[in-house]
Amino acid sequence: MEFQLLRLPQLVIAEVLNLLNVEEQFIFALCSTRAATVFKSLRNKRLTPKIIIDDGDCIEYIGAGDDKMIVNRLISFSRGSNPDYGIVEKVKMGNDHVDLLLWTQFGHLAINCEDDDVTEMKVVTDYIFDLFDAGIYILNVSDMPRQLIDLFHDKPIEILSVGRDSIEPDHLSYILSKRKAKYFYIFCWPKDFKLNDCHQVHFDLLVVRRANFLTLEHLMNFDCVEIYTDCFWFSNEELNQFLMHWINGGSPRLKCFFADIRDYNQQLALKDIDVQESEEQTRIYKSLSAEVEFDNLEIRRNDGAVASIKYFQECGTFVFAVWPDNPDTPNRSNIVRMIDNLLRGV
Repeated sequence: MEFQLLRLPQLVIAEVLNLLNVEEQFIFALCSTRAATVFKSLRNKRLTPKIIIDDGDCIEYIGAGDDKMIVNRLISFSRGSNPDYGIVEKVKMGNDHVDLLLWTQFGHLAINCEDDDVTEMKVVTDYIFDLFDAGIYILNVSDMPRQLIDLFHDKPIEILSVGRDSIEPDHLSYILSKRKAKYFYIFCWPKDFKLNDCHQVHFDLLVVRRANFLTLEHLMNFDCVEIYTDCFWFSNEELNQFLMHWINGGSPRLKCFFADIRDYNQQLALKDIDVQESEEQTRIYKSLSAEVEFDNLEIRRNDGAVASIKYFQECGTFVFAVWPDNPDTPNRSNIVRMIDNLLRGV
């Protein structure tokens, strides 16, 4: 296909290339150095895919303009042993040559690697970043946290994810010390995480799926715009302490907070807090991870900032949100959908 296509006028080549899906474009570019050069010069720059590094296992992508945020596999990394099926062909990626395996059984591409080696992974990812002029949309560092954090330390990352059941506290501290991401999702917060390392939890959005080992002291030392926790059971007294902390100027960047409350008691949770009723009976708040419908209860910070509060009895969750909310941009909508997918394990 490559040799025939390159004989056509550039306008025709561009139209054909931009009709291909991302995997087909990738395969075309691998045909030759000239093919890669032609693709980079003629591709529609508005159709840049979102690149996902799924641990040391594979590279995936979300097609440009895909509102459903469907994740597709681009290339896998086969670790530990050479598979005895498929077709191997040596291809050039940048200045390096790698053995590319076509897994005929599964119909996708793979590179064979040693267990903990990221050499080939760097070659492949650098090639993909350059080919599509893309950064990292999601970096999942569950099984190889230190290696991958070091490998991509200079790359901007939209969502950093730790999706495994457990992670050592020192590994998490290392990840946070090197972080370059705007949004951070972690499946399970580790036990015995050092309070002194909490200042490193500095994100626009922090999502903790299993927050059993989080403490009130952790939360009050985080520096995040939005915190979403699940399985973190505040007592009424702890919620009151956290709200008073915010009212008196603590957590100044915090704009939205979700937490589960055990046996919610409004008198205890809002003790000594001046709760007011706004004129509007209901308001929709657009956070970085969700849309929340509030009633008319509000509290005020000492500097005048206003936050809506609500306890959702059906799910046992308390939500706090500081006005104004976030503009409803396409990027925010994508993040909301992606965070929802992560929480649902999709």
